[in-house]
Amino acid sequence: MIITNQSKIQYSYTLPGGNVITETRDSNIVTTEVMTYAFTKVKTSNKTFLKEGETATHTVTLTNNSQQNISNIFFTDTLTSGASHIAGSVVVNGTSQPTYDLVAGFNVGDLNVGANTVVSYLVKANNPATAISTTDFATVNYTASGRSLTENSNPITLALVEDGLTNVKTVDKAVAVQGETLHYTSVIDNTGSLPKTNLIFSDAIPSGTTFVPNSVKINGVQQVGFEPSIGFGLPDLNPGEQVTVEFDVTVN
Repeated sequence: MIITNQSKIQYSYTLPGGNVITETRDSNIVTTEVMTYAFTKVKTSNKTFLKEGETATHTVTLTNNSQQNISNIFFTDTLTSGASHIAGSVVVNGTSQPTYDLVAGFNVGDLNVGANTVVSYLVKANNPATAISTTDFATVNYTASGRSLTENSNPITLALVEDGLTNVKTVDKAVAVQGETLHYTSVIDNTGSLPKTNLIFSDAIPSGTTFVPNSVKINGVQQVGFEPSIGFGLPDLNPGEQVTVEFDVTVN
């Protein structure tokens, strides 16, 4: 994008014979190139979301579409909470740069007219998750036509998905004698951010015990005919929901 400007002046004068002449004079044309559009800084990611502990590759392509060379390009990157840069993962124009620090920044050189530079690196979601999304953008400081300029790339926002599910089991007796009943309880809790579906519960009956028929309960409701050793379905769990499974065995 080029902004052009030209002024015009109209004036009159009277010749010695009395004639009045009106004329105009145009100024020279001045131009200003808007580097925001001429020097593009396009950021992309190979992921739209990250599960806990997963990584994404972020790529920033710097392209000089302007009418002049660009020099002293200094690159930094800002990543909000919920994820972190992976140290040593920076690649510039296909060459690994393990000492480059995205927060402190690094120089990627100059760009002649029509040239580009590609910077890529890895980010990793926190595990366990500490936020529902993370936003990342690059900042580029550079020199053009003798001016030092600073601009950001477009931001990339990734949803952060918690896939946690816990299964906590307890028994009502730490010691027992032959003929006693052991009561087992399992609490399955969806600690993640996504619904959990198609849950199947199974439990091998311990050696030295016999399963008590019809003792299975799901959320306190007896389930006639259910056997843990065969397995059975449980209700879907939305985030924050839990289901409790109980059953009894007799000590042989």
